[in-house]
Amino acid sequence: MSAQDDVERCWYALTLHQGCAGSAAAAVLEELVEAYGEPHRHYHTLDHIRALLALLELHGHGAADPRALRLAILFHDVVYDPSRHDNEEASAAVAAERLTRLRFPEALVARVALYIVATRHDRPGEAVGDGDLALLLDLDLSILAAAPGDYQAYASAVRREYGFVPDDLYRAGRRRVLAGFLTRGRIYLTEPLRALWEEPARANLATERAALAEVLP
Repeated sequence: MSAQDDVERCWYALTLHQGCAGSAAAAVLEELVEAYGEPHRHYHTLDHIRALLALLELHGHGAADPRALRLAILFHDVVYDPSRHDNEEASAAVAAERLTRLRFPEALVARVALYIVATRHDRPGEAVGDGDLALLLDLDLSILAAAPGDYQAYASAVRREYGFVPDDLYRAGRRRVLAGFLTRGRIYLTEPLRALWEEPARANLATERAALAEVLP
């Protein structure tokens, strides 16, 4: 089964539950598939969305609102342009407009938009007291704890997405991003995923940062 098949199955389950399946729901799904298939994407694709949905099924049994989490996952990278700095806000706006049009509950739409903006990962404290948001943020960073070969493939895919940035600028910027994670007291906010992923994530980040430093003049 392809990533698109899994995304379609998730989307239609959500819209059927809401009672909005039909041509309007199909049009939004088509928009999602088209967005995640943009040619400049190498990591932020439908494969990433499928991976997060699968991880939610594996680790989200205690979630208070799985529907909000699934919707946030589906829309959180719908706008992804590496040259801009408001992708999360733009993705949240798209989600809010489309879900409102499909008559999802107002409170649910607001929660989904809030969660999407939080995937900027610049204010993890926002998740204090919200276990669902903490879980979403952890799942979105799961790739940091991947097996070394998979992590390297991820890092290479991100570099291709920033192919318009000269090497020296990219290396310096990427090192700042990696250092930002490494200096956190904790990368993962939920205790179960911290126990699983914190150590391998730090090892991957440190290895990539050291490799980038070796090629700097």
